[in-house]
Amino acid sequence: MIAGKSLGEPVRVFDGRPAGRRMWALLALMSLAVLSLVPVAIVYLRVRVWSVGIPALLIAMGYAGAVGWIMERRRPRLRGRVVVLHTGGLSVSGPGGETGYTWDELTSVTVSGVRNEPDDRTRWSFTIVAEDGTVLRLGDDIPDVRDLGIAVAEEVTARIVPRHLAAVKAGETVRMGPFTVDLGGVEKDGERLPWPAVREVEIDNGLVRVHASAGWTDLLTVAAQVPDALAFTALCHQVRDLTELP
Repeated sequence: MIAGKSLGEPVRVFDGRPAGRRMWALLALMSLAVLSLVPVAIVYLRVRVWSVGIPALLIAMGYAGAVGWIMERRRPRLRGRVVVLHTGGLSVSGPGGETGYTWDELTSVTVSGVRNEPDDRTRWSFTIVAEDGTVLRLGDDIPDVRDLGIAVAEEVTARIVPRHLAAVKAGETVRMGPFTVDLGGVEKDGERLPWPAVREVEIDNGLVRVHASAGWTDLLTVAAQVPDALAFTALCHQVRDLTELP
């Protein structure tokens, strides 16, 4: 229960505190190594013992560079956050306090996946917007953030797709990021595909792609530019199936 809200029973806890403590411990050890090696390098370089001074200086520079890279790219938090999935919503606690939202209070989820070349690992982040305007950003400071983000996206999708589908059935045009959807087809930046020309709509490798039949051009954009990309694909499938009915 948060601020009078009943979020239901806890389903899964995503606790970022242990990983945060490990990251800060690693940073402390590397910083200590830099502080220890720099004086050694200075002393031996002054007496021209190059075989000791130069390696000590290079190692210190390497550790210092690693600390800077981690601080810039990973941006470790002083205190990790804890996100709990409930049957009726989610709660987030951390340095800024604790907050919670029911599924009906969440209006949008934007997915971003960036592949890290050195280790070929995809860094996932999810931007969740609540109806009161609050923006929750969930990144890799939270363990298994992909599982968490997908679970939230599925709950939001289950609620917004019926509303969008009803609007399309009523003859309205629904905009989702750079795409628009109506009974006639799907459009992006002035390029339009009628539903008979749409083969498939999917999210793959960080892209939202509307696959076109032969003779037509695919429509695509990066998933991070499409709020509720999962809902967009579901809506397209339902509208396409609707227009194929006899």
